[in-house]
Amino acid sequence: MNIGIDARVLDRKITGTGRYLLNILKELPKHDMINKYYVFTSKELDIDPNFYRIILRKRSKLPMKLYSPIWLNFELPKLLKENKIEILFEPNVLVPLRDLKSIKIVSVVHDVIPWLYKDYYPIIFRNYLSFLFPRSLKKCSRIITVSETSKKDIVKLFKYPDEKISVAYNTAADHFNSRNNPAHLLNKFSLPEKYLLYVGVIEKRKNILALVKIIDELHKRKSVLKLVIVGRTGYDSENIMPQIESRKELIKYIPFMNDEELSAIYKNAFAFVFPTLYEGFGIPPLEAMKSGVPVLASNVSAMQEVVGPGGILHDPDDIMGFTEDIIKLEDDIKLYSEMKEKAINQAQKFNIITTTKTIVEVFNSITK
Repeated sequence: MNIGIDARVLDRKITGTGRYLLNILKELPKHDMINKYYVFTSKELDIDPNFYRIILRKRSKLPMKLYSPIWLNFELPKLLKENKIEILFEPNVLVPLRDLKSIKIVSVVHDVIPWLYKDYYPIIFRNYLSFLFPRSLKKCSRIITVSETSKKDIVKLFKYPDEKISVAYNTAADHFNSRNNPAHLLNKFSLPEKYLLYVGVIEKRKNILALVKIIDELHKRKSVLKLVIVGRTGYDSENIMPQIESRKELIKYIPFMNDEELSAIYKNAFAFVFPTLYEGFGIPPLEAMKSGVPVLASNVSAMQEVVGPGGILHDPDDIMGFTEDIIKLEDDIKLYSEMKEKAINQAQKFNIITTTKTIVEVFNSITK
């Protein structure tokens, strides 16, 4: 079969969805010697040119949000027809709404949080998704999602057939590991000597203000730990950033790091703290666990599934619970070592081999 992959999520700075796709693109050549893969992108990608046929297109000057409907419904269908594509793989929920005739569509739905917690997103975005998302689901032959939590949400909210949804877990890239610590890459950031780490978007859903309260409480208790936050600003960040910026003696904020720097900052962290209010998966805690860093996370949604016994879980607003356990990790070397080992063991449950095999099985099952 000719399988087309819409790789436009890789045209911009890599986020969770882009990283998910890139990991799969690098692993696929090891697991499918039958199907032919066509990758539609506007930039050169570090993937096997002998395995993939890369279809380069011109980068649009329009903003991504404006260009996306044009790409999906006018440009992409032409490319699919020209290359005789039989299956379209969409890694980012929305699919062409035009009639693609005999072409089957497999879409990845990472979460349905905009329907579960509407106040986490701007109304324009919610209306945009409310129109396109249900229609996209109807166009799909199969859905892939990243956790059992998200699968249950999709079935419950949209009555999508359970048997047409497959779970292919998110994974962490190989450079997130407990080996090879390139600490010198962090010299330019003037990091505190001992720090807690958060990686992710600065937005309401991530419960950043709980992090601020935790570091305030630790400071009251004379802890030497500081907080490092890495991530771009998102929805409602205008109400969050002033709290971060007013605590420069306690919090170091870094908007962006490349993959090598990110790997290093994980490995040099004392612990990773992630009091999120809801996740369809949650890649940063997995990256931290794979890096051998103790993880403290909220006990909601997919966090129980992903972090589980590999970390310490609390109600997202249990500031004192998080604080007490961080202090225990500071004071108890044995406990700290145990949590590092538990983190590494838990991370091993999420591997790119299993995820990629599941996706190939989905492709092959469509024609049966």
